[in-house]
Amino acid sequence: MEFALEETTRLPSNHSVQVHRRERNAQAVADNNIASSNADGIVEQSRLSGLQHSAAPSPSSPGFYADNLNLSLPPVDEGWNAWVFCFSAFAFEVCIWGWNNTYGIFQEYYSLNPPFDKSSAAAISTIGTASLGIQFIELVFIILVYQRYPEFARPGMYISLVVCVAALLLSSFATKTWHMIALQGVVFGLSAGFLYSPVMVWLPEWFINRRGLATGIIFCGSGVGGFIFPLMMGYLLESVGFRWTLRIWALTFGICLAIALVGLKPRVPIRKPSIEHPRQPWLPRDLSLLKNPVLFVVIGITIVQALGFFPVSLFISTYTSSLSSATLPSRLVLALFNAASVLFLILFGRFSDSYPYPYVIMASGIGCALASFVFWGFASSLAWIFAFATVFGGFGGAFPGIWPAAATEIGGNQNHITNIAFGCFTGVEGVMSIIGPIIAASLRNNSDKSKATYGGFGFRKVELFVGFMGLGTMVGGVILLFYSTSKRKIKV
Repeated sequence: MEFALEETTRLPSNHSVQVHRRERNAQAVADNNIASSNADGIVEQSRLSGLQHSAAPSPSSPGFYADNLNLSLPPVDEGWNAWVFCFSAFAFEVCIWGWNNTYGIFQEYYSLNPPFDKSSAAAISTIGTASLGIQFIELVFIILVYQRYPEFARPGMYISLVVCVAALLLSSFATKTWHMIALQGVVFGLSAGFLYSPVMVWLPEWFINRRGLATGIIFCGSGVGGFIFPLMMGYLLESVGFRWTLRIWALTFGICLAIALVGLKPRVPIRKPSIEHPRQPWLPRDLSLLKNPVLFVVIGITIVQALGFFPVSLFISTYTSSLSSATLPSRLVLALFNAASVLFLILFGRFSDSYPYPYVIMASGIGCALASFVFWGFASSLAWIFAFATVFGGFGGAFPGIWPAAATEIGGNQNHITNIAFGCFTGVEGVMSIIGPIIAASLRNNSDKSKATYGGFGFRKVELFVGFMGLGTMVGGVILLFYSTSKRKIKV
């Protein structure tokens, strides 16, 4: 068995992840990390030609690579191995983040059925927000661990998969809400983060010039899973109850990701640490690039965007239930909300590879603002709420697509920097995934059950809040574009 780890990456463009969350631009990262100073010419020539090459590892290289100096490596951006990695990562995105996007169905079921129906809405919502928030926040720390101890990445994935399956199985025996918070929320969230992290660590090794496209394909897995699972889980919950639903899903989750693990591996083997090749430090010695204003602007934009996005993902099923007593519409609207991000993630990723990603940020913000102010504000029928779910889910759910481009702008060809930047984006996204719904819940008037002309069922303030967060995202894109343009003029 080979143990490998990659160095993190991405984030400088504009595009999803739903994750996520965005920016990327092509950069020669993977090959630079495996070449020695006296083999730079060979590596650069191989990178440009897309052919296989070999290079001697450098003691200062961030990773520890295999002893075979003549090792033949698969090409980047193309070839069977690169796309097998991409679609294996897509399967991880479907099962992990697509599952996270389905919690609204479980929240509705837990609230109406024993043994959790006596618990408060806040306690039940903590199950889903704990899992989601933990996975976002821990990513940056796990990336640092795997960069320092790359040999632990692959065995860590196997262990994490076992823990995830065990957490789901044990949660099927829960009798109290805190059992579910601990198992389906905390334990699953922690282990799923360790299971998914190597995807982000190894992605820069496989894709450079097509990283935005590859990231978009991977991230759209959350939308695919988010479309399929609400319908599937809703049917299972009604048919066999939550206990057998969780058991069936645990088995499906384990089998699917065990198969996907076969194709999910690093491009470059790992060298064991030695005196000549010591472990890399926890943080890069040169952190000057982290002073780049782009990092803090994108973090600010991510905070604003996430504050508006996550309340919708949590409350859209509740709002739909107020319009119709039938269960199918509330499941279908959540499925549409998640599925809409699929196409937009691919488009955002592709545009981020070819055009300045601040334009994608502005498009995301404008789309979310108009959807909230107009479609949700006047949503007095299922047609309006379905239209809102499609537009807002597409423009908002695809925002993480810009992260790789942004990270690349910040870190250039220094993989450590781009990985840290990406981790910062996901970390603040995780915090906002918890804070956003709390703010929205405080703004909602639970006693208002009327179908008003605008802002019905007590959601008026929530709709306005979400809309203004969309406008804030758009303004952030304008600021980022102005800064980037000014910087280019100064260089000229």
